[in-house]
Amino acid sequence: MINKLPQTKTIICIGTGGVGKTTLAASMAVGWAQQGLKVLVLTIDPSQRLAQTLGIRADGELHRVQLDLPTPSNQGELWSCVINHKKAFETFIKTAAQKSKHANTTTGTSEAELEKLLNNRLYQQLSGKLSGSQEFTSLITLYQHVSSEKFDLVILDTPPSQHTWNFLKAPEKIALLFNEGVTQWFRDISSHQVGFLQKVMNIGATQVLKILETLTGSEFMKELSAFFKAIQNWQSPLETYVMNCHRLLVSPQTEFILVTTLDPSRLNEAYKLSREIKTQGYQLTTVVINRVPNWLAVKFSTDSQRLNELTSYYRDLEKNLQKRLTQFKTQLKVYKCFDLRQNSEDVRSLQKNFDQLQLVE
Repeated sequence: MINKLPQTKTIICIGTGGVGKTTLAASMAVGWAQQGLKVLVLTIDPSQRLAQTLGIRADGELHRVQLDLPTPSNQGELWSCVINHKKAFETFIKTAAQKSKHANTTTGTSEAELEKLLNNRLYQQLSGKLSGSQEFTSLITLYQHVSSEKFDLVILDTPPSQHTWNFLKAPEKIALLFNEGVTQWFRDISSHQVGFLQKVMNIGATQVLKILETLTGSEFMKELSAFFKAIQNWQSPLETYVMNCHRLLVSPQTEFILVTTLDPSRLNEAYKLSREIKTQGYQLTTVVINRVPNWLAVKFSTDSQRLNELTSYYRDLEKNLQKRLTQFKTQLKVYKCFDLRQNSEDVRSLQKNFDQLQLVE
C-alpha cells in the first residue's frame, strides 16, 4: 500500500507511456476512497476496460464510481472524469469572462459579447490548437476541481513524460499569449499598417505568432484585432487564473509520483526526470517501479536453455534495479509491484493493485 503526505490534496502521476500510470492513478483513487476519503481521479485516455470498470465516458463530466466495498463510517467516495479538452478550454474562457463581469459590472463581458468571441474565427483556431494540447487542458481541469474544494484528494494522470515539461510550462505559455503588452499591440493595429509583423517580432512576440500561425489570409489582422478587443476586459482575471495554476503545481499540498518499469531505458529516463523535476522546485516524493518479477528469488534448475536465458536476463535487470534504487532512495520513497493489472475488470482488482504496492526499505 502506498502512502501520501498528510497535507496532500493533489497528486500528479508522471511517467512514460505504457508503464501502468493510468492504472496506478485509478488504483490509488480506489485505495484512498476505501480509507474514507472523497477522491476524484482525472484521466486523459483510459483503456476501454478501465473506462468500463470506472463507468466513465469521455464527456468531461464527473461520474460517481460504486465502490461495493466497506469504507470507514461509509465516508469514502470515488469520482472519475475523462478530460474533454475542447470543453475544458471553453470553461477556461467562460470563467475568465464571468470573473471580469463580477469585478467590473459596467464593462464586464456580456453574454452576447462572449458568444461573439466564441464565434470569432481566431478564437476557434486558437481553441482548436490549445484544446488539442493535453498538457494545458489537463492543468486547467485539475485546477478547476482542486479549487472547488469539493474533494479531499484529486489525482491526475498526465500525458507521457516527453510532454511533462509542456505540462509544467503550460501556465507560462498561456500567460505569454494573453500578456497585456502583446495584446495592446494587437488591439491597436489596423490591416493597413506597414511593418506590423516586424514590430511584433521586435517586442518578443515570436511565440505568440507561432501559436496563431495556422490562421492565414486577408482577414488575419481584422480577426486578430477583434479577438483581442473582445478579451481586453478580462485581461487581469486571465492572468490571475494562470498564476493560480502555477501555484497549484508548486504548492506543498501537491505531490508528484513518478511511474516507471524495470526496463533499463525506462529507469534511466525516470532517474533523469526525477532530478530535473526536483531541481525545478516541484514536490516529487515517490517513485513506483512496476512489473518487477516476484519469482526471481526462487531457486530452481531446468534443462531449458530458453528459460535459463530468460531467468538470467531478468536477474541482470534486478541487479541494475538495485543500483537505481540506491540512487532513488537518497531523496524519494520507492515502491515496487509485480504488475499493475491493466485489464482490471472491477474495483476490487484496482484495490488489489493498491494493496500490493511494496515500499522498498
